[in-house]
Amino acid sequence: MNNSNQVSDMIFSSIRKLEHDELLLIEETLAAMECVLSAHQGGEHHEHHEHHGHHYKVAYDPSCMDSHTILEKLKGLGVEARMIGL
Repeated sequence: MNNSNQVSDMIFSSIRKLEHDELLLIEETLAAMECVLSAHQGGEHHEHHEHHGHHYKVAYDPSCMDSHTILEKLKGLGVEARMIGL
């Protein structure tokens, strides 16, 4: 990892509720990415009483990765997710 001392945060939410093994796989996969400093599950969210998913907060070094790369990694795991606040 680059020693730039820069940290950016992103929060993503899954569209559907994830199973326990899926949550563990996501956390392990994100944490193993070279430029990710931390990835933590933030619990479930409820939106308009129709969608029940989970959200994660990811801290990463923006000098060697961007939020879209993280989102694409999630999609590669089969997680339908979106970034919150964009």
